[in-house]
Amino acid sequence: MFDYFKGTLRTKTPVRIVVDLNGVGYELTIPLSTFQALPEIGSDVTILSYFHVNENSQQLIGFLTEQERTLFKLLIAITGVGPKMALSVLSGIGVGQFRDAVIAGNIETLTGISGVGRKTAERLIVELREKIVLLQGEEAVTADKKSSSGKKALLEEDSISALVVLGYKRQEAGQAVRKVFEASGKSKNLAVEDIIRESFKYL
Repeated sequence: MFDYFKGTLRTKTPVRIVVDLNGVGYELTIPLSTFQALPEIGSDVTILSYFHVNENSQQLIGFLTEQERTLFKLLIAITGVGPKMALSVLSGIGVGQFRDAVIAGNIETLTGISGVGRKTAERLIVELREKIVLLQGEEAVTADKKSSSGKKALLEEDSISALVVLGYKRQEAGQAVRKVFEASGKSKNLAVEDIIRESFKYL
């Protein structure tokens, strides 16, 4: 229902914040990990959110990172783990450390979190290990794609600029460079000078 709130931070405590959005103050419960990374009161913030509803209450929960929110959702999907315990996990251990502990089956690290006993720690490991491994794989692929995309864009812009310096119009230079990328599946490994040389075929 509410994906994020972008506004002014009016109040912050280790457990709650108020974000002013166009004159309306939204109160969100937060984990300690989010509190520690918040800017000063009065700053502009973007808070990711999760709207939790049950038969007794409605609660907006806020996070600064998608990793925190994703882990929160994974936790509350486990039988016997509610928002309170999920927030306790996020407040007691970093997302990366929690993931490592679950994958390694490190019960001692998990039981060091307030409110997490041995049986709960074992259940977290059993139910989350495979999901976390898959999630980390997806994140790695996404990061790699973003990195490759950024490198390609930089190569493209540098090549176009070089052709413009050589006297070609920017539009025709751009078309030629893009044709080079389309024609070669290995273009991501080419240097600018290689792209320029190939571009002459289309100019």
